Amino acid sequence: MNPAPIGTRIQVISKNHHHYRIGGIYRVHQVDGDGTLKAIDDFGIEGDFLRWRDCRPVGIGWEWIREHLDASSLDLLSAFDGLEHLRLRDEVETKVITSIPNLAEAILNLLPAVEEEMEGLRNQSPEEEEIDLDSLGI
Repeated sequence: MNPAPIGTRIQVISKNHHHYRIGGIYRVHQVDGDGTLKAIDDFGIEGDFLRWRDCRPVGIGWEWIREHLDASSLDLLSAFDGLEHLRLRDEVETKVITSIPNLAEAILNLLPAVEEEMEGLRNQSPEEEEIDLDSLGI
């Protein structure tokens, strides 16, 4: 792992002369110039120096989310697969789409605006033949 900013969540992946628990999640607390860092646990207890190669960055886990979000937010998140670049679960997406009254009419009404937006983007970057629709949220 390359050095990361203070506050980054890390997981210890190997034991090499330190007292951190392998698999444990900590937060970078101090960065030293010799390829080491100190991390703290959830209770604020600081550990010994640890080498960057003995850990990896990790995201926020479900346990932390459950403790910090209200029930309504948790219910909403449960409709999605993953936590980064959220995508509605297939069965939820199908229900949402089929619940839209006059779906064909809604699509046809939105289509001119989408086409106009796409044409505007094509004119801004004529050197690119293809436009990444995922980046537009379309």
